[in-house]
Amino acid sequence: MLSFLALLTGAAALRAGPAGLALRPRSTALRALGDVWYEGKDRPYPNGASGMPPAPPEQVGGMRHKQDLFDMWTRINTEPDLFEVSLARPLGIVFEELGTAAAPRGVQVVEIQPDSNAARLGAVAVGDVLVGVSAVRYVGGEYLGKARPERDMFPAEAMDFDTVVDAISSNEPPDCDDVILWLRRP
Repeated sequence: MLSFLALLTGAAALRAGPAGLALRPRSTALRALGDVWYEGKDRPYPNGASGMPPAPPEQVGGMRHKQDLFDMWTRINTEPDLFEVSLARPLGIVFEELGTAAAPRGVQVVEIQPDSNAARLGAVAVGDVLVGVSAVRYVGGEYLGKARPERDMFPAEAMDFDTVVDAISSNEPPDCDDVILWLRRP
């Protein structure tokens, strides 16, 4: 059974895209949240993919970088068919799950809702495959102190439909005003 997701209407913004569209200005202030807060590929590391070192550092803010996440981050600057967009929620994108429930392979764009954030942006097209998605997770807790949000990019190519929906939904106010998607145009 195929899963679908429709996320409708609102304001849109582009961070980088296939048509060389203008970038939306973003706050340059480091958020007083977690040690990681991804705001786009053009932001200097560790808050973006620009200027990343060749290997993950031993620690940032007491947290070790996972090699698979670090490797995924480097892709946005090295694979020419990947592009990044930043969209306000709701996105206005209908996704369809690829693969099977037992072997998920991510999601693909099957429809752009008219007059939606994605339609106004014009950079997302039917057939684009979601490669990465920003998601907010909370680190800390009883032994590490007050839980604080961190936003990072996560590989979406092996996610099932429900995990993609959860990741998109985690980008919410007051901490987030957008969802960042890495897409590949086949």
